Amino acid sequence: MAKSTVSNKLVIVESPAKARTIGKMLGPEYVIHASMGHVRDLPEHAFGVDIKNHFQPLYQINKDREKVIKQIQSAAKKADSIYLAPDPDREGEAIAWHLKEILQENTKAPFYRVTFHEITRSAIDRAFQNTGDIDLHRVDSQQARRILDRVVGYQISPLLWSQIEKGISAGRVQSVALRLVVEREREIQAFKTEEYWNFIVKIAPERLGKENSFESRLVRINGEKFAVNNATDAASVLDRIKHSDPFRVVAIKKQPKQRHAAPPFITSTMQQAASSTMGFAASRTMRIAQQLYEGIDIGSGGPVGLITYMRTDSVAVAKEAQSACRHFIAGEVGNDYVPPTPNIYRSKSNAQEAHEAIRPTDVFLTPEKARPFLDDPQYKLYSLVWRRFVASQMAPARQEQTTIESVSKTADGQSFTFRTTATVTTFPGFLKFYRIQDKEEDEEIPPVLAELKEGELCRLLEAGNEQKFTEPPPRFSEASLIRELELNGIGRPSTYATIVNTIQDREYVLKESGRLHPSDLGYRVNDFLVTTLPELFQVGFTAEMETELDQVEAGQLRWVDMLQHFYDKFSVWLNAAKAIGAPSTDKASALIRTLSGIAAWAPAEKRGKRTYDDHKFFTSVEEQFANDKQITAKQWQALLKMAINYRAQLPGLDALAAEHGFTDELNAHAEQQSEAKRREEENALDSTAAADYEKLFGVLSQVKWKAPEKNSRGRVYDDKKFFESLKKQAESGRRLSDRQMEALAKMAAKYKEQIPDFAALAPLLKINPAAVGGAGDAASPAAAGGPDSPAAVLLRQFDGFTAWAEPVKKGPRLYDDKNFFESLQKQHHDGRQLSDRQIAALKKIAAKYHRLPPAAPETPSSAE
Repeated sequence: MAKSTVSNKLVIVESPAKARTIGKMLGPEYVIHASMGHVRDLPEHAFGVDIKNHFQPLYQINKDREKVIKQIQSAAKKADSIYLAPDPDREGEAIAWHLKEILQENTKAPFYRVTFHEITRSAIDRAFQNTGDIDLHRVDSQQARRILDRVVGYQISPLLWSQIEKGISAGRVQSVALRLVVEREREIQAFKTEEYWNFIVKIAPERLGKENSFESRLVRINGEKFAVNNATDAASVLDRIKHSDPFRVVAIKKQPKQRHAAPPFITSTMQQAASSTMGFAASRTMRIAQQLYEGIDIGSGGPVGLITYMRTDSVAVAKEAQSACRHFIAGEVGNDYVPPTPNIYRSKSNAQEAHEAIRPTDVFLTPEKARPFLDDPQYKLYSLVWRRFVASQMAPARQEQTTIESVSKTADGQSFTFRTTATVTTFPGFLKFYRIQDKEEDEEIPPVLAELKEGELCRLLEAGNEQKFTEPPPRFSEASLIRELELNGIGRPSTYATIVNTIQDREYVLKESGRLHPSDLGYRVNDFLVTTLPELFQVGFTAEMETELDQVEAGQLRWVDMLQHFYDKFSVWLNAAKAIGAPSTDKASALIRTLSGIAAWAPAEKRGKRTYDDHKFFTSVEEQFANDKQITAKQWQALLKMAINYRAQLPGLDALAAEHGFTDELNAHAEQQSEAKRREEENALDSTAAADYEKLFGVLSQVKWKAPEKNSRGRVYDDKKFFESLKKQAESGRRLSDRQMEALAKMAAKYKEQIPDFAALAPLLKINPAAVGGAGDAASPAAAGGPDSPAAVLLRQFDGFTAWAEPVKKGPRLYDDKNFFESLQKQHHDGRQLSDRQIAALKKIAAKYHRLPPAAPETPSSAE
């Protein structure tokens, strides 16, 4: 923050880095403050939207911004003028509007909106000389998006809690991204691999000798495209080729080609290029780009922005930047590389034309000149942006493609047509600077190709074939998923990275070797949403919403009208989704009448902050049914559970269930409660385990835990808080799960230096102390690694097995043997210990499918 004792001009930006850069440029008459991002939002723990009152949002100052706001309010009281300078997009416009809404109560100073797409002295001077007003259409668009997301999230998530798992959530756009990943995975699973064969020969002109050979590929048999899909036919074709007549050159075609440069980067293409060339995640790319945009000190008297604003979907380039780039190209590599007129690229129809593409702010600052002032990731990304921009303003590459076809015939008249294609670059043009997308480099072209003549004969030197198989579409990477979102009109430059991060943070999608695939939870969430709300989570509908948000921004559509139009459809879909699984009136009436005969209700029970009172709950459902003649699916499931709990007082329950057709649902709840009781008994601590826990937590309670840490995605890791939660669970008499024990083992290894007798503690954690390396490297539990462990033996019995039974739905639960087995298999493969219960379930599945090993042990070994 720049300080001044004389200034009455207040400038507000989002980040301290941006404040420092702009402060150096504006001079002492300005005071710069950073808002640290959004200052107001919908409440964190409440819906915050008054739907009946034209979707009026109930904004609150973010708790972690209260101190910042007080500082800005204090500065505003002293200011003669206030310049709102957040980023030039919807989010930035909304931040500016919220700031004005908050500050105008504290000051009579005029407000000015300042926008710029690069942080250079000339751009800043220009922006402050040409101030404007807040674009309320853009604010409305951001507000509509925020309310849309809140409406969907708050009203759909409870459905997920009742059917899938507590605490999970749905997102209007993120759930569509998840759908794309799930559908791609199922496309891969359903893909049927097909065999095919290629045939390649090496031939040489008879007049030039065998040292002048070249390769050629079979493209037609008897003038037609061919398909050879088995080894027998492939051997037959190869034999006929070997015994055919000499090859005759029948066509030589030379075709000049021009290859044009790609446009300068927009957000999505920059993320894709950074991923494919450097392995950067989308969020990392945006974080580095933000640093380059907000300012780097390059030894010229303070920080300066090195690239233009990095959230854009426009490929437009300022004329001044074009002119500077043309001068640079002419001076660096010559006038031949400068096109006669500047290259102009067309943006998508819905792009923000007021924005520019992502480009260097000073094309004469080459990556090599900037390198001493940049760290390695900054240098790599700046170099990528710089080269892409310079290439976009250069002349096209000129190439010549040579295609040669030759034919060989067999004695019975069968003909084989072979083709050789080679491309040579005759003038590199833009390739001089940017070859990232040059997937096929120029081939080493045999000189003999230039000497060939039509009609001449060639001798066969070698002939071979190669077996190939068709491949399924690849899994999405972050970059290719962003491209898919963009192609489908889903999301915008400011949201791509957030979308991709969110589905991973929620663990709906996992990333392995850079590729995305759905987790078991992701499948379940997606399938539920697509089944119950198919219209809402259609790719086309989501894209339509984005278009309407663009229309709001353009002033073509009122934001309230847009939201009302959405909500009219959404409320119908939501009510239909809630009705799924709800009982008929007769069925609900019969069960409610039966339950009303319960004489002895269990006393109300307090668990945590909530009180559970069966009688009170039943009475409320009974009253609702008397008024509405219907109950929800969730209430129906709760009544079924209640019927099982009070079965002893309901002698006619089974006959009633049979009469009204809910016997299977009732039995499913009985099974679940029996299983829950068994798990509770399994998880109850015996005296030995209780003593082990007491010793374990007694030792670890002496550890001085590190302060909470936040990772790059904003997730907070608090070792002490996590440890205390496990300790509380153990003290309540509940056994820790295998996963919790594994996490505890990693924590113990991390703080190994503070534990005097770590070796004595290791057996309680099921780790080998000798195998523990540096901090945090706890060895995997013994059960996970042994090839002869019961888990490993049982899992091997299913190698190559595919005859899984179809999933079966019992009550609210779906039983899927294949998914369950694969989840155990993955845990074991990842080095995680399978619990006694999981191994027992694995044995049960093995018995069901007759896959039990000859001598599978009855109980897990002590090593497990």
